[in-house]
Amino acid sequence: MTATNLAGFWRRFVAYIIDVIVVGVIAGIVESIIAAIVRASTSDVTGVSVREGVVGLIVGILYFGYLWSRNGQTLGYMALGVRLIRSSGEPVSFVFAAVRYVLIYLSFALCLIPAIVSAFMIGLSEQKQGIHDAIMGTYVVRT
Repeated sequence: MTATNLAGFWRRFVAYIIDVIVVGVIAGIVESIIAAIVRASTSDVTGVSVREGVVGLIVGILYFGYLWSRNGQTLGYMALGVRLIRSSGEPVSFVFAAVRYVLIYLSFALCLIPAIVSAFMIGLSEQKQGIHDAIMGTYVVRT
């Protein structure tokens, strides 16, 4: 990959913010529906709670997995003109995309340290790959 067609930190960051907002809205709707069903099906609602983190993770896996495997672009990636590809130039599969998303999710869940390291790797390295990209052999390129 040449450095001229790789997406840099800020472009990827803004795209991710857009995607987090979309996933958050969808997860909120799903959580509300689940909570309403639980409330309607039981008279004892004390102690019943929706595991927000699990719903958000599942929605994120489905959102990123489907869109990255479909055409390499989430809504945020489309808005910022970037695409996810494998180092071979091939598109990613759903499972491959889902695993990449879980790695990103874990990097934020683990005290933000891996996410911060990834940010510096994307911003300062010539390859523009975060930890998750290096593990999965992916690049984010400009379209």
